[in-house]
Amino acid sequence: MRSFLEPSAQAEANQGQDGDLYATARRVSGVSSAHFLKLLEERGTTGFWTCDLLTGQCTSSPGLLRVMGLETPQPFRMQDLLDQVHPEDRSRCEDLWPLIRSGVPVNRNFRIIRGDRTVRWVEFRSEVVLDADQRPVRAIGLLQDVSQEHENRQALDESLGRYRALIGSVATMEWRATASGEPVFSNGWTALTGQRESEFLNGNWVSAIHPDDREPMMAAWQYAVANLTPYEADQRIRKADGEYEWFHARAVPILHKSGRPHEWLGMIIDHREFKRLANGKPAVGTTLTPMQIRAGRAMLQWTLDDLSRESGVSVSSIRRIEGEGERSTRPTSLSAIRQALERHGLIFSDGNGISMGPA
Repeated sequence: MRSFLEPSAQAEANQGQDGDLYATARRVSGVSSAHFLKLLEERGTTGFWTCDLLTGQCTSSPGLLRVMGLETPQPFRMQDLLDQVHPEDRSRCEDLWPLIRSGVPVNRNFRIIRGDRTVRWVEFRSEVVLDADQRPVRAIGLLQDVSQEHENRQALDESLGRYRALIGSVATMEWRATASGEPVFSNGWTALTGQRESEFLNGNWVSAIHPDDREPMMAAWQYAVANLTPYEADQRIRKADGEYEWFHARAVPILHKSGRPHEWLGMIIDHREFKRLANGKPAVGTTLTPMQIRAGRAMLQWTLDDLSRESGVSVSSIRRIEGEGERSTRPTSLSAIRQALERHGLIFSDGNGISMGPA
């Protein structure tokens, strides 16, 4: 088999042979496109292919065979690649060839089982070349090993998941600010205060702060931004129900290597929870397992709606807690659920223990 990157194939391409991938290749300062592609392929993670859509005849570069884990040169067929797709990903690749033949560009990521029996993530990309009558006549594409990128992305997702679980266990919400100090709130701000995005932009978020707390809070924030020092402040925030409640806000600057600020990262913590954390005391009456909640509802013959009405915690939150436990649950929600059950005579003990108190 002759690859389209081999010198003889390149020579034919330079002579203008119709149908070859390099029939229209231009030379840059006396260097052909094949040299650039070879330089790219020598990394060992990229390979190229071309296919005649009328006959189904394909050609491949040496790099493509390396990505597929095939050591000995052999004729390449699109079906050979599809046969190597991991069984769990085959449903995502069933339409690849029909789409290509119909003239649709394709860009997919999936796993393949290589010739050496190792599993790799690859990116498959294709483009379709049309003839003079605008009909699909040839497909060209690449196959790139993206296992490292996939692994890095998965590690980042797991790290973000742990971060969000940690923040969710202690904070009412996370917030960020630009390097200049303009807060950029998450959806948690709307859930907490009822302010929509259009209402808290351009500094209007301050209207949710108690009038008596605005001036000292803004002074502390401006000082922190000007001096790149950690920010801490206690203030009353008007919640979505119209009532004010004390919260503790803190933030730290995230700096570039040069020392310039990149952004600010902060949290808003229920003041009672903050005092508990500051004193190093365990939460009182917040430990509760999903089994205890389900058992408690069963003993009281409560539905999810009943428990929601008694505790003030939404049905969706209770359903999530019963399924996932305390991993991403605010202590205030667990405390409210426990207090509601205890008010109706249930007694909790270590582990999953639960019993009905004396009448």
